[in-house]
Amino acid sequence: MFKALTLARQLRKGGGKDAEKIRRQMTSLIQKELLARIDYVSIADAETLEELNLIDGPALASLAVKIGKTRLIDNMPLE
Repeated sequence: MFKALTLARQLRKGGGKDAEKIRRQMTSLIQKELLARIDYVSIADAETLEELNLIDGPALASLAVKIGKTRLIDNMPLE
């Protein structure tokens, strides 16, 4: 999960603004772990938490992933 969040941050710092593309790349990375089941992957406005199509200000990457019966949740600001 941390790797997926870090990937999102790196893509954003590299000039990435397409939120859907970043979500897809995060999802692809998580799916490489055979035991992981994704609940959600989100790129949202940092203040309103509305899902974004285009990142043009402060954003937050967040996700929830199940590994077996355990549900893990994490987030990271995209600056």
